[in-house]
Amino acid sequence: MRIRVDEIPESGRVLHLHWNQGELSRFLPPDDPFELSLPRPLNVDLEINKLADHIRIQGMLQGVLQINCHRCLAPCLWTLEEPVDISLFNEAEAPGDEELELEAEELDFEFFDGEVIQIDDLIAEQIFLALPFKVLCSESCKGICPGCGANLNEELCRCNADAKGNPFARLAELKERLPQ
Repeated sequence: MRIRVDEIPESGRVLHLHWNQGELSRFLPPDDPFELSLPRPLNVDLEINKLADHIRIQGMLQGVLQINCHRCLAPCLWTLEEPVDISLFNEAEAPGDEELELEAEELDFEFFDGEVIQIDDLIAEQIFLALPFKVLCSESCKGICPGCGANLNEELCRCNADAKGNPFARLAELKERLPQ
């Protein structure tokens, strides 16, 4: 969705959208290993206000995402309730190519061409920024066995008990072969 800045009234513009899997899929890599998906549409409520020197977008993203657990790789649901507060400035006001240290309040600034706001790009960005570093299906997730690949939450390990042994046993064998 694109919104032209000159079409935003002085009183602002309110958007109520339902963002579905089709919109999200445009921003995912073709072979996404975490298979991020939307089991039902995401509610997007935004208010866009045109201020003297910038555009301010405030609102909320709410919904449920399905993503694979990072330990056991099983699909799990993750609730998204992300507030949005973005200030868009014209690219002409952007700093040059020199390196600058950003202040904390400057991290919510973005730059755009000054004419058109790409709403879908902003929504996707907010979703990806809201994702946790590590998604777990539960705090007690046991993960998968590194030997046989069994999901330890659902089944017992199929590895030979003797084969597990001490992980340093192989080093002991090598040490025995070394000349004294």
